[in-house]
Amino acid sequence: MSYFERLRTLSRERQTLLCVGLDPDPERIEGGAAGALRHCREVVRQTEEHVCCFKPNSAFWEQYGPDGWAALMELRDEAPNTPFLFDAKRGDMDNTMRAYAKAVFGTLAMDAATVNPYLGSDSLREFTRYEDRGVYVLCRTSNPGAKDLQHLEAGGEPVYQHVAALAERLNASGNVGLVVGATAPTEVADVRRVSQLPFLLPGVGAQGGDVEAAVRAAWNGDPASCLISASRSVIYASSPARETAALKAQINAVIGVRR
Repeated sequence: MSYFERLRTLSRERQTLLCVGLDPDPERIEGGAAGALRHCREVVRQTEEHVCCFKPNSAFWEQYGPDGWAALMELRDEAPNTPFLFDAKRGDMDNTMRAYAKAVFGTLAMDAATVNPYLGSDSLREFTRYEDRGVYVLCRTSNPGAKDLQHLEAGGEPVYQHVAALAERLNASGNVGLVVGATAPTEVADVRRVSQLPFLLPGVGAQGGDVEAAVRAAWNGDPASCLISASRSVIYASSPARETAALKAQINAVIGVRR
């Protein structure tokens, strides 16, 4: 079963569009890589029933060195029934991307990844050729600096719209999605008007994204269309279980799902 098929199945079974980011901060978690693993293992245990995906960010595990990579691979085994989306934002020459893709999908056994489109289609194809894995292309990101480049006009359209069109062209195997920040619901709606690809929407929680506005703008009836990601607001909550249950309920109220 492909990544997006698994995502849709779990979304229906668990009645959720929620993804939890697993981004351990050594300033908030003691014990190095082992402490990060213990903390995130407990987060996974408490939240798995409320999510359809987990999203570890590469940098937060890389900072621990080899022990961090080992801890991440061990964490991956904690939830074999839930997809892991590797938030690495890789982008490089095609031969380098080939090695990155092998590392992400082969060595780390991740189910999906985020990629940077700046180098174009030949670069991204090294990821999209893994037809059973998901590839989310950065389109309109959630940070304030997104406007510096992503909103520049090219041929009468902002750059982020050209990225959406590029992703559409690369979606021959049905395994491509877009990263569109929940902090910019107007742009989420703009991208949705031109693309029906699955969206990953980071930026709720600590970044202050508007959950209701982002979900309304992105949701198109496809369970994979609107994957809402929350990280710090969940993993450092006094009760990650309560936090994810509340966020799931908030999202489901927008799309009309009741439990």
